[in-house]
Amino acid sequence: MVDFLAEYLAIGPPEVLEKFDAYYKKLSLEVSKILHCSPEEIVYTKNTTEGMVIASETLPLGPGDEVLLMENEYPANILCWLKKRKEGINVKFISGSDNKNAFEALLLSVTEKTRAVCVSWGQYYDGYLPDLKLLSEVCRKNSAFLVVDGVHGIGTRQIDLREIYVDILTCGGQKHIGSLGGIGFMYINKNTIDKLRDFKLGIRSVKYFNNTGYVIKDTAERFQDGTQNLAGIVSLHAAVKEINRLGIKKIEDKNIYLLSAYKKILYRNKIPYINYESQTSIVALKVKDPAGLAKYLRKKGVYIKAVKSIARISFSHRSSVKEFIIAVKYICEWLDKPVKIHTKLRQTYYYNALISKK
Repeated sequence: MVDFLAEYLAIGPPEVLEKFDAYYKKLSLEVSKILHCSPEEIVYTKNTTEGMVIASETLPLGPGDEVLLMENEYPANILCWLKKRKEGINVKFISGSDNKNAFEALLLSVTEKTRAVCVSWGQYYDGYLPDLKLLSEVCRKNSAFLVVDGVHGIGTRQIDLREIYVDILTCGGQKHIGSLGGIGFMYINKNTIDKLRDFKLGIRSVKYFNNTGYVIKDTAERFQDGTQNLAGIVSLHAAVKEINRLGIKKIEDKNIYLLSAYKKILYRNKIPYINYESQTSIVALKVKDPAGLAKYLRKKGVYIKAVKSIARISFSHRSSVKEFIIAVKYICEWLDKPVKIHTKLRQTYYYNALISKK
């Protein structure tokens, strides 16, 4: 990333752009290692939302077709499908008392009438991590497309798309992967790509063209268009490469350890939170004024986010128990209650050393 910026500032385009033009292929290769797929099934995008829009606009859906989503999905995932109602597509939202119950209801709602299911692998609201393999099997049984928002799961947990059949997966790089904003990637199953409609054609989308027509690429590259976001691509490549260097199994192990430790600390301090057996790297606090807490913590140098009725704390393998204890002390201060911290940090330091080992 530093080399790219230094050369860009010193030399400028077009020479530097030409030199780094092939970086998207390096990016696709690194992403394919995390997902266990072919590099030809990967294409860069601006963000998770762009991938979701591409999915909604290219899947072969028509009037009367049914699309299912959980009610508590991220707004961008909802909006692109709501738009399809204008085309006569039957978009249904499945609700439940919480995301776990909503997911269980979703599994039961998939029938032969269902043409597509859209779900987040890691719910943005409370971190619920649905059983993607089980949902995939249900979708396959009913010949329904499966579209996945992976932004809160990829980079925190292992996933193997050789074992889990997904048609489209979209993921931004700015969260758990750790790249610059404005760049992400999309996975398109090689068995799905020929079924998709053409969309936003550009010079990079086609094998060749003339005044009589064009021949579109038969890989995920068909969703490239014009000038690349090279700074973003180089950044995302570096971030994904670092995840592969560390090893996603080590990263997953640390994230699971941190999640368990954080819950124990919250429980000891009687701070209510949403608890799932299957959960990504998010802890959702059930407090009366989430926005007020977020504002208070921001003044203390701690960033969390108020989402609907909860205060969401996101973390990654770069986080530690020590950092979380500091946050909890401030939370107790805001709640006007004494803090109770009793935990050994030795294993946390071990994990920190393990995760940063060269």
